[in-house]
Amino acid sequence: RAVVGLGKSLGIETLAEGIETEAQFLRLRAEGCGQGQGYLFSRPLAAADLPALLRGAGEGSGAVLASVPVCLI
Repeated sequence: RAVVGLGKSLGIETLAEGIETEAQFLRLRAEGCGQGQGYLFSRPLAAADLPALLRGAGEGSGAVLASVPVCLI
């Protein structure tokens, strides 16, 4: 909450790293964090595999990818 609030007060976007559960994701989203990455979205993968992951957004467990802005690093 403090880090997201600090980012808002400075006018910068915050990015949460290490999101592993939907509960963590929902809490961060409720606090106003607009970007995140972690195992909830995808395990580490080769850059060449990213287009296939994004094409599959919205299917099955990857549905969370289609519902929010996400930064995959």
